[in-house]
Amino acid sequence: MDIFITGASGYIGSAVARALVARGHRVRGLARSEAAEARVRACGAEPVRGDLSRLDVLAREATAGDGVVHTAATMGEDRAATDAAAVTAMLSAMSGTSGGVFVTTTGAPRARSSRVPVPEDDAVNPGGPLEWLVAAESRVLGARGVRGVVVRPPMVYGDGAGPVARLVEGARAAGVARYIDDGANRWSTVHVRDLAVAYAMLLESDATGVFHAAEASPEPMASLFAAVGDAAGVPVRSWSLAEARAAHGFLAGFLAMDAALDATRLRGLGWSPRVGEAVGGICGALRDPAEGYRAP
Repeated sequence: MDIFITGASGYIGSAVARALVARGHRVRGLARSEAAEARVRACGAEPVRGDLSRLDVLAREATAGDGVVHTAATMGEDRAATDAAAVTAMLSAMSGTSGGVFVTTTGAPRARSSRVPVPEDDAVNPGGPLEWLVAAESRVLGARGVRGVVVRPPMVYGDGAGPVARLVEGARAAGVARYIDDGANRWSTVHVRDLAVAYAMLLESDATGVFHAAEASPEPMASLFAAVGDAAGVPVRSWSLAEARAAHGFLAGFLAMDAALDATRLRGLGWSPRVGEAVGGICGALRDPAEGYRAP
């Protein structure tokens, strides 16, 4: 296949690019700088200069091959609007030509008091900061003449990078790793290389719909932050949600929620988290020097 990846120089996108190239596919990757172009080439892909604001570039590249993997995102308040414009430009171009497959990346539904893994058919609760993801998923799944696929990654770890690296850096800077309340809320996790294989399998199949890529056992946040503290070389403490919000604002609320995902649908296609199982999951990766999270 010939696949165009947005965010190809980023954490998830570069892993997807490497996986696809290793499986014999041609990959073109969006890159907004010379440094990003170098990272795309290092994955074995061909860089395409541009960003999510270059709708003409996105439309052209989306129709130049067999499909698109969309992993890029802006981080500002304009994230939803930027994503909508970029995805609409690509889908409109694809719908007007020979179609293809479009795989987008969204986020998992979260429920504060739930300990039951969320199935793929669930959607984000209305009224919250992630409400825009409902429209983002519907845009892809309802596109005319395009095979739409949604991937909802949980907390992604591995290779010494990603959000877990930021948790370790934050704990090291603060001199302590803190989980909220009793830390019994659970998050699903996935190694970035297993996640990349999930994208590849979905591209290569005839699948449509929403898929969760998650390891079988969600991790309690108390256990996760014990491993974060170990990697950072700092003590581990609990603090209240009010204290966490005073320090980190609304982001603290996400770490207090449950985000356990049921990945039955993806496992039904033959996917399994082999890399994550080999390293002992997210806590094993944090304690394994080879994964690159521990202090020198």
